[in-house]
Amino acid sequence: MWYFTQDDRYAKKAREILMAWATTQTEFSGRESMLDLGDYAYLFVGGADILRGTWSGWTEADTATVKKYFKNVLIPASNPYGESQFGAANKGALALAALGLMAIYNDDAEALDKVVYQTRTLAHIGLRNSNDIGMLGDYLRDQGHAYGQLKSLTMLAEALWKQGIDIYSDLDDRLLVAGEYFARVNELVPTTALPFGTTDRYYLTDITGHGWNGANGGNIALNQIYGAYVLRKGLQAPFIAQRRLWMPVDGDSFMFLKDSDTSKATPGSKLPLPSTTSITSGFSSADIGGATPAGTATYSGGKWTVEGGGADIWAANDSCHFTYKAITGNGAIIAKVESIQNTSLSAKAGVMMRTSLEQGAPRAWMAITNKNQAEQNMPKLAVYGGTNYGNKAFDIASSTPSYWVKLERIGNIITGYVSPDGTNWAATDVGRIDAPVPDTIYVGLVVSSAANGTLNSSTFSNVQITGGDGGAPIATPAAPAMLLASPGDGAVPLHWQPSFGATSYTVKRSTFSGGPSSTIASGVSGSSYTDKSVINGTTYYYTVTATNSAGTSGNSPADSATPVRPMVYVATGGTANDSANNPTNARSAFDQNSATQWFYSGVSGWLQYDLGRAEIVQRYTVISSNDKVARDPKNWQFQGSNDGINWTTLDTQSNQAFAERFQLKNYAVASPASYRYYRLNITANNGDSTFTDLAEFGLFASKP
Repeated sequence: MWYFTQDDRYAKKAREILMAWATTQTEFSGRESMLDLGDYAYLFVGGADILRGTWSGWTEADTATVKKYFKNVLIPASNPYGESQFGAANKGALALAALGLMAIYNDDAEALDKVVYQTRTLAHIGLRNSNDIGMLGDYLRDQGHAYGQLKSLTMLAEALWKQGIDIYSDLDDRLLVAGEYFARVNELVPTTALPFGTTDRYYLTDITGHGWNGANGGNIALNQIYGAYVLRKGLQAPFIAQRRLWMPVDGDSFMFLKDSDTSKATPGSKLPLPSTTSITSGFSSADIGGATPAGTATYSGGKWTVEGGGADIWAANDSCHFTYKAITGNGAIIAKVESIQNTSLSAKAGVMMRTSLEQGAPRAWMAITNKNQAEQNMPKLAVYGGTNYGNKAFDIASSTPSYWVKLERIGNIITGYVSPDGTNWAATDVGRIDAPVPDTIYVGLVVSSAANGTLNSSTFSNVQITGGDGGAPIATPAAPAMLLASPGDGAVPLHWQPSFGATSYTVKRSTFSGGPSSTIASGVSGSSYTDKSVINGTTYYYTVTATNSAGTSGNSPADSATPVRPMVYVATGGTANDSANNPTNARSAFDQNSATQWFYSGVSGWLQYDLGRAEIVQRYTVISSNDKVARDPKNWQFQGSNDGINWTTLDTQSNQAFAERFQLKNYAVASPASYRYYRLNITANNGDSTFTDLAEFGLFASKP
């Protein structure tokens, strides 16, 4: 308020509040202290930063006091469980946002560099806690937590941008894709989800309620994403743009609206993510924990067959056959568990990393069992949530015990993943190796028969490891599991989930559902493409195929989009009125803020706008208010006039129902013409006997 009003009283009160906390509070605690701090970091850090940078009454001593408070009291509470020990998804993202913003205020470059590194590498909370179609870890949990994760990552990205650090570009503009996915599902566009999750839970299906309007529909994060990608980078965000038409503006979100932004930042250096390639030989073998008989590992025709005994590897147990390779530094292993001999329902086959070959050594494993479950364990590693998180079993999206598993070491962090297809990796387990951290660890395939004295024969395909020999035969890739198309302006942005082993993709298009398609792009190396050879108003249907040297996959599931030129809101600079001759009340329907409403005493009446000039309105919108459903308009005529007396009916609607509060409905004008006055003549509401109301009445025209 100080910044916008330049009234010293606001600055003095803000300083008083900050100094009262900074000179009084000595501890901020609680099991989820990072949630409170992350939710409000942009407010208390932002407030201090505005005062430091713009108010003459702020002193260097004030800055020092706040820095000390942040460093000694709040920063420890943002990460109370130790290095990289962050709760899943939104929890960790909130912690990173709080830590990053306070590091910026404290001019602590070392701490900020660490936050940037964690945001870009930790796959259970940061940018990598996502897939290529834009699903974040909490996206299948519920829309409120999904938005919380998106908002925290975006708030941090924006703060970093102002320090010259661009993480918006990471992973092929991943925050744009995540924002578009969130906007798409909550604009109720049919969208089939892929299995995904994080260390809290692995979700096989979308159990969330779409059409979420909490936190004003996500306006802070979506407006920041729109500013970052559309205004700054010139990209398109069709579903975010559609959602911005109705999102309410309030005292928290108005400051994130902007018309332009020409600031610059530099993308980060390449991440130290370990690569993998196939392996056909060079594994060593060990029987650990008294596993008998002696196990074996053989390779043939693209598959590894591993035989092993062992009592079990669940919890503290460590009795198995381990087929391994020593890897120095960062490394990873990927495998698809194809089959598990049924020596026991608890028999396991998967991947393992361990610091030594001694029984009981610190280790991590991800495995599949005959119970059609994935199991994970990280004994003697530091794991957020302890054994409840580190030692866990969960269902997989497969009717047979066949699934993909992965382990990855970056520095002293080991991350375990599962996937239905080898590309859609969900980080479900994360642990930290504490000192002494070995340079070399042992990485490979593990089998435990859970019936010691009996060998279990399990098979693995698509085994890849850091430093592999690359000798396995190349298989034709599977079709991309999902494709999403967005209705841009003269363009259709496309994103798809990659296929394991693909080296390029071909995009195909048709102008009617199920019709013959033609290739519009081939040799696409990434998992996105923007079709710019489209005509607005035409619906296009897309599929994608994946290719490598062995061949080309079948088609992905199809998706369609109808590109449109966004129309311009024209109800500005004129005069509002209604049939009660109450212009103040009527203006609330034209302030582009759904949080206000036109509240009318009566079950019928008109609401109009005098543009002060003639415009050809081609579309109008009605947004329901945050009031009783019965007060929503039901029947009306949309009318135009050039003298305010003689009216022409341009559109008639009846039996209109608004299923959601703040729901926007679009209505096209079949035969638009030039008029100065436009009116919504309501003849009935949805049942209330006293009042009728709506949040917004929008008028839109096509402009050059």
